[in-house]
Amino acid sequence: MESIVSQIRTMAKNADDVGLLEIQKALRDIQTEIQTPKDILIEFANSNLILATVRLGADLKLFRHLATHNGSLTVSQLADITGASSQLLERVLRYLASINVIKEVGFNEYQANTTTHTLADPKGEAMVYHIFDTHAPSVQAMPDFFAENGYRDIDSITNTPFQKAHNTTLSSFDWMVQNPKHFESLQKVMVAFESAEWTAGFDLFDSEAKKVPSVSPQPSERPFFVDVGGGHGHQCVQLGKKYPNLLGRLVLQDLPAAVNQLPPIEGVKAEAHDFFEKQPIAGAKFYYLRRVLHDWPDRECSTILQNISDAMSSDSRILIDEVVLPDTGAHWQGTMADITMMINLGGKERTVHQWKSLADSACLRVEEIHTYISSSYTSIVVLAPK
Repeated sequence: MESIVSQIRTMAKNADDVGLLEIQKALRDIQTEIQTPKDILIEFANSNLILATVRLGADLKLFRHLATHNGSLTVSQLADITGASSQLLERVLRYLASINVIKEVGFNEYQANTTTHTLADPKGEAMVYHIFDTHAPSVQAMPDFFAENGYRDIDSITNTPFQKAHNTTLSSFDWMVQNPKHFESLQKVMVAFESAEWTAGFDLFDSEAKKVPSVSPQPSERPFFVDVGGGHGHQCVQLGKKYPNLLGRLVLQDLPAAVNQLPPIEGVKAEAHDFFEKQPIAGAKFYYLRRVLHDWPDRECSTILQNISDAMSSDSRILIDEVVLPDTGAHWQGTMADITMMINLGGKERTVHQWKSLADSACLRVEEIHTYISSSYTSIVVLAPK
């Protein structure tokens, strides 16, 4: 057994992202094959408990304490630090160690592992709170919602399991604005996914970015890059680091709740804008939407794209930074995201065919698809005027 495990570790160490997912899938397939029916049922029973206990650990700051301590901590030490009873912590920590969230090193003695450090990070902690507080209630409400609605696909932002779970008539985003604690967790989660990876190997963007002179823009010069629905501007910041010559030509747009209290971002103009209204910036070279359209049903997406399309010049392009699902054999992370978008927002992850259909509805065409993370199908869908 040890030699087999050693071989798998060696393969994983030398694998790229796609290879790692293939190894993980093979291990899951083998696990399913060797599980008894009883094992399968108990694993399902455990699924809800994992999230709730991790949330409890986050409340007690267990992961932070273990991650910042050199070496191990005993149950008694953690009880003194957290104020929780030793009896409760003994049971909770034993369970967390059994599911590899923390590492057991002796009797009632624990230390951090890789998962612990991930959960101790503010972004990981925000993910735990967002999933437990906002998403998990929608999951619980999902079966009854579909039974009550005739098992039909969702095409509304205000008639989803989210409304049933949170007892509201508001859309998910409007509810978030009225619940700042949950909105802040979401923003931290979005920052966790900031990246300039999408520019790597993307010749269309790279070549145009390098043409921009390294001098201050003229007052009459059109913006180069408009980040539509860009949250706290993390993508503009990443882009400015990679292409300093673009500073002063980058625009961040989002709702007032997201941008009005932002500190100034060097080289980035932040402005409040609702993408369901007319796009105020005409003729920008690139309009960029990252993880925006998967939040919305087709009808709303068509409106968003049409508002941008009306402002485009002939050489303008829309860059949609999202998942492009394969027609068959999709990985569970992609399909999970699709269901998550549906039950909370009425949105979806889309296939090539669905992206082309959506573009066509706004008098646009798919000019190119640049896939930059093959393992998750994350791509730039380039839309051009027809």
